[in-house]
Order: sequence, then C-alpha cells, then structure tokens
Amino acid sequence: MNEFATPKPGSGGVNLRSKPVVDATTKVGGLVEGARIELEQAGIDWHSCRVYVSTQGAQVVNGFVVLRPEWFQINLRLAPVISDATDVGDLVTGQQLEAIAQQGEWLLARVYLAAQFADLLSTSDPNPNPPTPLPTTSLITPDELRALRLTPAQQRVPPGGFSQNHITAARVWNDYGGVIEPLAARVGIDVGQAVAVVAIESGGNGFGADGRMVIRFEVHLFWSQWGKTNPGAFNALFAFNPDVVWQGHKFRTNSGAPWREVHANQASEWEAFALAQSLNDRAAKLSISMGLAQVVGFNHKRIGYATVEAMFDALNSDERLHVLSLFSFIAADVNMVQALRQNDLVMFARGYNGPGQAQRYAELIAGVQAAFAGLVVQRALRRRHQNALGGSLWSAALPKPWPAIKSAARRKAPSKKAKPQRKRRASKK
Repeated sequence: MNEFATPKPGSGGVNLRSKPVVDATTKVGGLVEGARIELEQAGIDWHSCRVYVSTQGAQVVNGFVVLRPEWFQINLRLAPVISDATDVGDLVTGQQLEAIAQQGEWLLARVYLAAQFADLLSTSDPNPNPPTPLPTTSLITPDELRALRLTPAQQRVPPGGFSQNHITAARVWNDYGGVIEPLAARVGIDVGQAVAVVAIESGGNGFGADGRMVIRFEVHLFWSQWGKTNPGAFNALFAFNPDVVWQGHKFRTNSGAPWREVHANQASEWEAFALAQSLNDRAAKLSISMGLAQVVGFNHKRIGYATVEAMFDALNSDERLHVLSLFSFIAADVNMVQALRQNDLVMFARGYNGPGQAQRYAELIAGVQAAFAGLVVQRALRRRHQNALGGSLWSAALPKPWPAIKSAARRKAPSKKAKPQRKRRASKK
C-alpha cells in the first residue's frame, strides 16, 4: 500500500517545513494543488513526508541532512529525478532536515505539512515495479522510473479560442507529462515536440478502452518477416498494395471470407494481429507498432530489449515504458535528435516514420507542437479578501473554480519556475 499527502482542493497549496512548527525559519518549500508527496507518518496536526536531496550537494551530519560546506542551496524533490515537476523547495545554508535513509546518490529527508490543509491518498500501487530487467539502453534507472508519475504536477488547459490541436496537446500533457518532461530534458529536446509526437503517433493513448495496448499491425512488415517465405498462406489471409506498401492493408479469417480493413479500429488491429500470431508469433510481434510511441517490434534492440517478446511484455505492463520507448528510440539516432533541436520536423519524421509520409507527419506534429506552446498552466490565481468581521470573500472578478492562494497566516510558497540548482554558479542536482 502506497500513501501520499496532497493539498486540499481550494487550499492553493501547502507549505513544507523542516519542523512541525509555523515559523519563517522552518519553511523549506511548498506543494501545489494536484501534486502529491510520499507520506511517512500521518498525524493529527502534522503529517511527516519524504523528499529527495542529492548527495552531490548535501550530506548527513548527526542524523540531519545539511548542505556540504561549499554549497549554499540545493533543491528538494518529490522523486529522485531532476525536472520541473519534482522541484518543491530548497535547502539553504543554516537549515537542516531530519535524515531518513539514503538511496544511491539521493538522501531521503523528512519534511512536515499541516494536516488541516492536506488530504491523504492510499493506493495499491500507482507506480508498479517496472519489469525486470529494464531495457539495457534505458535513459533512467529503475528507482528513477518507479518514482515518476505519469501525470505532471501542473496541468495545462487550452486558451480561449482553442482548437482541436490544443485539446489534443492538453490531454497528452495532462496524462503523460510527468514522464515526458524529465525524459525530454535528459535527451535535450523540446517538451512540446515530444508531446506532439506522442499525440500524432497514437492519438494520445497507450491502452485502448478494452484495456489492451494500442497497436498497429503492418501487413507489409508481416510479409517481410514471414509472408515472403510462405506466400501461399500469406496471400490467402492478408493483402496490401505492393506499390504503396503502407496502404491497402486487408485481412480475412479464411480464404472464403470477405476482405476486411486492418486499420478500421483497435478491434480489427488485434484480430488481424492474432491471426498473424497463429501463423508465427514472433514474426507477428516484429510487425506491430506498440503503445503510445508506436515503436515497431523489429526495433526492439534499438530501444534496449534483447527480444521482441520482452518488449511486448514490458509495454503491456507499464505505460511509463511507452514514453521511455519514444525517448530511447529518438536518443539512439543522433541525426533524429539534431533534427528536433533544429526543429526540422520533416527530417525527424523521415527517421521516425520512414520517408513515405514525412511531410504529412511533420505538418501534424507541428500543429500539435504549436498548440502546446499556447496552453495555459493552471495556477492558483484567485485572491482572498478579508471582510470586516475577519472572514474571507472570494473576488467576484475571478472564476470560482480556481483555487485560492494561501492566506498570509499560512505563508504562500513563492511561485517560481523550476530553476537550475546552484553550486555557487555551477549547475547541480
């Protein structure tokens, strides 16, 4: 059972403190609405929770996490991953946190938050153990992957006069941004581009409504993997356009049945795939695009899986691995990474999808990427005004659904963008 603390709806967030005391010297950070932090111990007045601090700039002295002598500030994080989404505060010179444990290059430290401003969440396991082993070219460690949540700390919404691309970009970000953001930063590519690729390649879904992984069964690939050595059996059940191989994909369950479209919907994709599996399971898996990123099975080694079976099983078990497969695929090709950094989407699409429809894919990706840039970050924008009796009134000028900022008594955590952590003037964890 995993337990978390999260700010109450409408609270505007909650402060994180080094001690269960409301004092200017004890405040070390803040948790925004929608974010959650690992719960260590629930209490009547205060909950104790866990944050992560890099050993690069912090150490344990007499049971407390403190800065190393040459450092003056280091970030506190919700998970052992460097990203905007995990940054919840800073440990500065003169402050100390109670030490809990050490996990590799990270220290676990204790912080406190006021129970009256927080709700507790219990879940069987929102982030199950990743499959063993992880892909060998994984961009992150198993501990880092386990700590990541699919959903980001800050949701984004379409602006006024929004388009379908805005809706698509917002949905993909709000569903998967918690993993997309740190991996995009690690590879060094634009977050909006990554969101757009996920959106265009799969429609923004890793699993269908029936709970099965989203796939695309490529008939022409099954021909290459198995059919060309078994043409009679293949031609009796499958067909494609030999001149434009990605078109005209059809199948039928027996030689007397009518031909049906493979790509009509996910049910037909899986039916065609199952038919191919009955002929040759491995060849069928080598011929499907899998999950959010729609990486084709024959690329299993490129994204770090020794066999296509391992890739299929892994992606069937954990949607975070869908996002990881996207970044692993891109990171394996320096030209593809460079194309994204230069915003050459046609060149990128050639590498990702092949030359056949590069221009079309580039235009689709560009549309969602531009829409992502126009999304609005949901923030605590409402103001609270005190009435003559000391109560509070919501400003009528602001929409009611927006949460209130914290009152002065609770000391609102300063709004900030995630910043590079600093060692004097050097970048650090």
